[in-house]
Amino acid sequence: MYTLAKFLAKTLVLYTSEITLFPPDKGNSAIIAFAGTQNAKDVIFDDLSILPQRWPYFTTEVPRVHGGFAKRTRKLLERSSSFIDKYDNYILTGHSLGGSCAILAASELKSRGKNVSTVITFGCPGVGLNSFIEYYITQDLWDKTYNYYTYNDIIFHLPNVYKHVGKLMYLESFTDNSIENHDLYIYYHYLWLNEYIKNTY
Repeated sequence: MYTLAKFLAKTLVLYTSEITLFPPDKGNSAIIAFAGTQNAKDVIFDDLSILPQRWPYFTTEVPRVHGGFAKRTRKLLERSSSFIDKYDNYILTGHSLGGSCAILAASELKSRGKNVSTVITFGCPGVGLNSFIEYYITQDLWDKTYNYYTYNDIIFHLPNVYKHVGKLMYLESFTDNSIENHDLYIYYHYLWLNEYIKNTY
C-alpha cells in the first residue's frame, strides 16, 4: 500500500495533463489522476455546464450530478478504456474539476465491478445532488473518499446546489489569499506541513 509520502511524490507530476494513468507497481493499485481546469474551454464546457445528468451514465437509476463534470469524466474514461479494462484495483485522485472527475470515475468503476480502494481530492467543488450522495454511500465509497480543503479555498466554497461527496479533510492554511489556497502545489505543501505538525507536536 502507498504511504502518504510516496503517493504525493508519485502523483504531483500527474496533474499536467487532463488524465494520467499509472499502472500498478509492487502490488499497489493502479492510479488514475485527473487534472483541474486548465483553460477557458474547460470553464465553458465543463465548469459552467451545470444542468444535472444521470450518473453512472448507463444506469437506469436516478443519481444526478453536475452535467459538465459528468461529460468530462465520461470523455476521459472512454479515452482510458483499454487501461481500465486491464486492471481491477484503483486509487483515484484529482484537483478541483479533476477531483470531481475522480469521484464520478470511482462511482463508474465501482458500478463496473472494479475495486476502488481510495479516492483523494484537493479543492473539489460540490459534485452531486442528494440522489447521488445516497447512491455513492450504497456503493461503499463514501468512507474511502477524502476531500482535502482549506478554509480559504475559493472553489471549494463556491455556492453550489451540488453537494460535497465523501469525508471532508480540513487542512490548516497559512495565507488568506483565496486564489493561492486553491493551487495544487499549495495543497501538497499544506498536507506535508499538517502531517509534520501532527507527527511532531
